[in-house]
Amino acid sequence: MNLAIYEHPLNERVRILMRLELLFGLLDANKDVSKPVNIHSFFNALFNCIEVLERNDIRPTLAFYLDLLEKNMIRWSTHPDIHNDSLQTKLKEAIKLQNQVATMSKACHTLKDDKFLASLRPRFAIAGGTCGFDLPQLDYWCNKPLELRTQDVNEWLGILGPLRQALDFSLLFLRESTPFEKKSAINSFYQDVCGEQVSLLRVKYDADLGVFPMISGSKHRYAISFMMPDKMLVKTSVDDTIEFQLSTC
Repeated sequence: MNLAIYEHPLNERVRILMRLELLFGLLDANKDVSKPVNIHSFFNALFNCIEVLERNDIRPTLAFYLDLLEKNMIRWSTHPDIHNDSLQTKLKEAIKLQNQVATMSKACHTLKDDKFLASLRPRFAIAGGTCGFDLPQLDYWCNKPLELRTQDVNEWLGILGPLRQALDFSLLFLRESTPFEKKSAINSFYQDVCGEQVSLLRVKYDADLGVFPMISGSKHRYAISFMMPDKMLVKTSVDDTIEFQLSTC
């Protein structure tokens, strides 16, 4: 069995956090600038990350989930089966990250005010706009010694480090807040209602079945349809009963 997990956010808060998580993953995947093929991908991900961070709702969204996590941990600490030392460590970490999120705008401004990055960013918004004749300063940077380029990359990623920690902590809490439950999709279709607290659906299914889930919904109701890839139609419905697991976070 080849288990896969598909995630679908039900509100804009979680949607933007998952987009930011994707960009951080791309930064990690391309931060080795000893490989020329990684350089343009790294800067493209960095500029997309800066663009997302310019949104006004990032900081309050992270603060919301960190505050929710802190309240839950305080409540869990009264449970007799909870290992209190470990919980207190996590609680302190959550409080620390809350303080770092409060100064997040400073990190964003630091990257925006970087003269080198600012000179590159407009060209990365143009298709094919990053040729050497368009950006001689980037061509110069690419020919600097590897240790100096790596130092620059680590400095930029270091500025984003506290934000990355807060993001990972918030999404980890959200994903692990609810266990998976077994469900059946009759004729490959499943629907249900959800409470206002549900903001993320996680579907665990067997990818070897040759189907994939498609989800539509809101904070009140959602529907899951399992589809089969089709070369002509991109996707097509199936009539089988699909056994899967669902977590409503």
